Order: sequence, then C-alpha cells, then structure tokens
Amino acid sequence: MWNRRDFLKGCAAGFGVLAGAGDSVFERILAAGRDTAHLTPEQLADDEDFWFEVQQAFTEDRNIINLNNGTIQNGLRIVQDAVRRHCEFSGNAAWHSMAILAKEIESCRRRLASHLGCDPEELVICRGGTEAGQIPIMGLELKSGDEVVITNQDYPRLLGSWKQRAKRDGVVLKIVPLPAPPVPLDKFYELVEQQVTPRTKLIHVCHMIHWTGQMAPIRRLTEMAHPRGIEVLVDGAHGFMHVPFKLADLGCDYYTASLSWLAEGGSIYCLSA
Repeated sequence: MWNRRDFLKGCAAGFGVLAGAGDSVFERILAAGRDTAHLTPEQLADDEDFWFEVQQAFTEDRNIINLNNGTIQNGLRIVQDAVRRHCEFSGNAAWHSMAILAKEIESCRRRLASHLGCDPEELVICRGGTEAGQIPIMGLELKSGDEVVITNQDYPRLLGSWKQRAKRDGVVLKIVPLPAPPVPLDKFYELVEQQVTPRTKLIHVCHMIHWTGQMAPIRRLTEMAHPRGIEVLVDGAHGFMHVPFKLADLGCDYYTASLSWLAEGGSIYCLSA
C-alpha cells in the first residue's frame, strides 16, 4: 500500500513527465505532505493548513464550485505554466522550436512507459482518450457474430464506437447492466462472466469508471478470459496515475489512458506483452 508521501512523490514524477521543471507551489505541497505524514486520514482531513497548500496548486475561479474533475479537469498551476512556456517557445522560434520539441516526444514516451511498467515499444502517444480507445476498437479483427462484452457505465464515445462496429461488421455487443455504485467486486465479476459465451472474443471494462470512481476486478477478469481465448481491453482514462499499479499487475491485452489530468490533452495506447 502507498502512503501519502509516496503518492505525492508519484504525482510529482508524473507532472515532471509533461510539465518540465518543478514549481514552488508543488514543492510546498510535498513539504506539507512530509509534515503531516504522522497524521491519520481523519486528522489530515481537518488540517486546514495542508489543504490550503493543495488548493493553491490550482487556479480555479474561487467564485464557482467545479463538480467535474474528469473531462473538464481542474487547472493545475504547474501544468498551465508549462503549457504557456512551451506555446511561447514554439511561437517565438517556429520550425526550430518544433524540431527541438519533437525530439522530446520519444523521451516522454519512455518515461510514460516507465510509469506504466511496460516496454516503450508497446506504448503509443495519441491525441486524445477517445482516439486511444478507438485504435483497438476499430482495429481488432472481429467478424459477424463475434461477441464483445462491455458495461453500461463505460465511456459513451467508446460505447458508440462499438455500436458502429456492430452496425458495420455485425459484431454482437453485450452490455452488462451494472447496478448503482458501489458494486462489490465479486458482483462486478459475476455480472460480466454471466455474459460470456463461446462466441465472446473481447471483454472491455473501465479500470476506474468515470461516472462514479467504481473500480473493476481487472486481474480476475483476465484470468477468467484468457484460458477461454478471450482478450481484455481496459479503458484506463481514470486509472493511470490515480491508483498505484503496473501493467503486468492487470494482465490485460490492451490498456488505454488519458493524460488530460496531467496536461492539456494527449493519451496513451498500450499493447500488453
């Protein structure tokens, strides 16, 4: 299990991948984490000095309450500063700056692979979370009558993409009706397994459901699916860098993730070994 200090350090490393040098505000958060490492979660919840430092890392308008922390993420000060810095660099030096920044893509890909625990050659940087998900959805070789199992709480655009394949190629889409959260992991597993038949070719689940934060029993599903010749696609848009894991821990065949909470867009698509 990660403690609070390790989690904050992990976040700092993630920010460093895309945002460049550190920021004094974030350094103060790390310091606050060290100063409060001895507190229980209940005690920390009441520590206004700690949460003030966390609040100052964001640039949200204090006159509104932002209840969407997924698709429209909060504005991290360190990320916004990095975006402005890179935009200014690109705008002032044109082709020269792009030639320099293009070289950074590969080092960024390697650092992301290190975070995910996979070989860099297994990972592709895409333009957005939907594109990352649509690469396997539209690219997998499925024929008419092949079944795909997905839940009713998966990301709407990816559900729409599967419906397009159903119309275009005759793929049978079996949508698991998940109950209201929290769903016990045993129940989640049972509901998915009940939809599996000899014609099932793929199981598609969210690592963490964007609506509710519900987690899926990924490892258990892959251990059930693989002996039956079924592949597993995981939508990790809200899992990557939110919970500690390595790709090998999940055992899935394909993992897609969004980097939107780390920067102003971008995603990764990973083909598991």
